[in-house]
Amino acid sequence: MSLKSTKKNKGLDRLGNAVNILIKYGFQSFLVNTGLSKRKIAQKNFPEIDSNLNNWQRIRYATQDLGPTAVKLAKFLSGRPDILPDELITEFARLEFGPNGLLKADAIAVFEQYTNRKADKTFQYFDNKSYLQDGFSATFRAKLLSGEDVAVKILHPDTQSVVLADIALFKRLASISRRVLINLGIPDPEGILEEFEHEILPELDLSKEGDRIRRFNKAYHQMAGFVVPEIFNQYTSTNSLVTNYYNSTSVADAQEFTKWGLRQKEVADSFLSIFISGMLDTGLYLTQPLKEIVRLRPDGNIYFADYGTAGLLTTDQRAWIHDIVAALSTRNSNVLADSMRKLANHSEVYDFQKFRSDIQFLADDLYFLETSDYYMREFSLGIMRIAYKHKLNIPREVVAAFNALSIAEAIALSITPTCRISELFKPYGRKLQLEKMQPDRLKSLFNKNLSQASDFLESSPLELSLILRKMRRGQFLANIGIKDFGMLLRRIDVSANKFCYIMLICTLVLSSSLIWVFAKDMYIFMYMPLPAFIGYATAAIIALSLLIYNARTSLRKEEEANSPQNEDDN
Repeated sequence: MSLKSTKKNKGLDRLGNAVNILIKYGFQSFLVNTGLSKRKIAQKNFPEIDSNLNNWQRIRYATQDLGPTAVKLAKFLSGRPDILPDELITEFARLEFGPNGLLKADAIAVFEQYTNRKADKTFQYFDNKSYLQDGFSATFRAKLLSGEDVAVKILHPDTQSVVLADIALFKRLASISRRVLINLGIPDPEGILEEFEHEILPELDLSKEGDRIRRFNKAYHQMAGFVVPEIFNQYTSTNSLVTNYYNSTSVADAQEFTKWGLRQKEVADSFLSIFISGMLDTGLYLTQPLKEIVRLRPDGNIYFADYGTAGLLTTDQRAWIHDIVAALSTRNSNVLADSMRKLANHSEVYDFQKFRSDIQFLADDLYFLETSDYYMREFSLGIMRIAYKHKLNIPREVVAAFNALSIAEAIALSITPTCRISELFKPYGRKLQLEKMQPDRLKSLFNKNLSQASDFLESSPLELSLILRKMRRGQFLANIGIKDFGMLLRRIDVSANKFCYIMLICTLVLSSSLIWVFAKDMYIFMYMPLPAFIGYATAAIIALSLLIYNARTSLRKEEEANSPQNEDDN
């Protein structure tokens, strides 16, 4: 029961369709809480769903029925462990796009409409069925009149309007159920949908995908074991894309490529190595490297059949991820913590001791998961949990990169269960550590820091002058927000008491010293006048008590940070 509009259900109310799907999978309580059940919607009766399905599985099946836009949204949300439980993230990872029903005749019509070329004057052969498709597009094998084997990707002309209508529906549902979603831990449902809309709309223009292929061709041209297809620009438009066709199979189809004499472990390691190196060395990668679009040729070369989900990391983002990978491979929690703080440069960690403790716990936990099938998934989710717990504003591109690495690991494990991404991280981490000491890297870092210092020195006098001018005019205001006023008063009280004790100690030491120097005819004890000895002893007892209090306070904070309850929160 897809939300995608067709001629048969063009007049179907989309909201009613969504409500019926939720009813089908047993989410009546959600509808009651949001008030949707009171709306005048034609609700249908459905056969009983398998009672063995848990709620997470029901959500996955309901998402599948809601259509390709909902599947895209679910995959987008699978990188947000702050709002989705692990069980639901696992279920969303299993979602797949169903067939979109784009036939040869429809594909040829779209090609002719958007390129102004006749198919019979362009192709000498065009397959009857597509060999690759997702919810929005289909790719056909064809042969040009000039003799080249090509892959023709066609995007249905109604796709953009359907996706926008689906997003409008999701926004409407989010607005209606806002209070319920907030109670479930989703603080800004409308903002999440705006971010998703910004992410998906560029995928609905195949001419932009052609630009991404050119970028990959420039960035990956020297990478061994990887090829980028050539684009035929004269046949490319917003809804059609023609590239080289390669005889290939899915990289996860071990039964097929073993017939070519290729070994599963070598294919899995080659794919992971290419994906990691491409992401960290060039910044270009696929945010959704599905096994259907990661293809393997008989010569062992890998290529991507779809570049619609291509992502790009900036130079700074790649450098930060470099440091995170290198620190993780050596279990260096201090470097890992500093790298994460630099990554979230617009955030501030208020309890760095607790933050570093959480990082150390993650590093130790991953050390024992190096032989696990879920190393990268735990790596990604662990970092995201810590980021959301300490309110680090990590860039969206980095979150997508971590999620893409998790998907790549799952693909490699589907090829062979003996593949371990941690084994590739270790040599890569050592390589990154060595590269950090290279003269060119040090020179670049020095120039960058020098430039930042120069900018600071240049702008600081102007900023300071502006602040002083506002202070003179009475325009400088400070807005201080206190979350726990009682805690603030207790801390002020403790600080005041400590200050009084310190002043008392200083007074006792000073007065005892004066007595010792100037007093005469007093009883001598321990080579000093008795009053001076009493003063020194009292000051020593107070100082020792203060030191013990500070030590016990620090020890208690450290025990609270490492308590089992806090570890469970991690």
